[in-house]
Amino acid sequence: MRDAGRRPAPRRSRRNASAVDLSPRNKRRRTVGTRVRRRAGAPTAPRREARVRHAALAAAGSWARPGLRLLLLCAEVSAAVLLVASPAFAAHQVDVAGVHHLSRDEVLRRTGLGSGGSLFLLTSDAAERALRSDPYVRAVTVRASLPDRVEVSVDEWEPKALVHRGGHDYLVSPEGTVLGPAAGATVGSGSGQPRVDVNWAATGTIRTGDHVISGRLLQDLQNIVAAFPTAYGLTVTSLELAADQQLVVATREGPRILFGQMVTEEQVNSLDAKLSSLKALSGKVDLAHSKLDYVNLMNQYQPVTHTIPSPSPSPAPSPATKPKK
Repeated sequence: MRDAGRRPAPRRSRRNASAVDLSPRNKRRRTVGTRVRRRAGAPTAPRREARVRHAALAAAGSWARPGLRLLLLCAEVSAAVLLVASPAFAAHQVDVAGVHHLSRDEVLRRTGLGSGGSLFLLTSDAAERALRSDPYVRAVTVRASLPDRVEVSVDEWEPKALVHRGGHDYLVSPEGTVLGPAAGATVGSGSGQPRVDVNWAATGTIRTGDHVISGRLLQDLQNIVAAFPTAYGLTVTSLELAADQQLVVATREGPRILFGQMVTEEQVNSLDAKLSSLKALSGKVDLAHSKLDYVNLMNQYQPVTHTIPSPSPSPAPSPATKPKK
């Protein structure tokens, strides 16, 4: 009875060895293992051929790229050479303006534009530097315009002074630089004429391009020549520099004006104060009619005057003695 009331225990079913395992974890393990086995295996023939073809193309590319670049570089250089050498870009039209002392041919020779070179080979800085080496050239501008035009604009110095020194005559610029030999130039107010005439007692020759005198002094000398007749009643006949550049102004009315040495900037700047001292003296003394030999302004605070000495009277002839009878 007791056995009849019991339920029979469920019978455990044995797992079939041939059943498919649907577990995701086991499936993933089989998949990875399969891939490893496949990778470890020998490659198939199509894959081997593809790899060989890819390696060959890579090797050919490694050699072909530098060669292609070299060919392109050579082509570019050849094109640049042909472009530079092309007569279409040669300097056929050269406009030169502002030259008076320099000639057009001299400008073309110094800048290299006379040979018809290409504009691509023209360096404006070098051309301007070549022209500025001439003492007459104050400023210069060189502009190139494609295809074949060049404009050269020159600003030249005009001579300021005609300097006589050591038996030679020189033209000097407003800056005090020697422009060159005077070649028969005369002082005047025309274009290209020097404004002042300076006699310099120094010996030895000076070279073109040498800076020999203060430009400020040259301007003051021009002002002195222009202002002396009105300010002091004196007409300047000559401007004289001693060997050590002691300045002496000679006048038609007689007195010489001694200004002292004019070399340093301080000495040249003192010229204004010395002229003021001369102006004060002219209010007390008639410089034009006082028969002065000179006025010494070396000490601007104590001007010294010196009159022309009167000629001493000649002795009277002694009476002739009569002979005795």
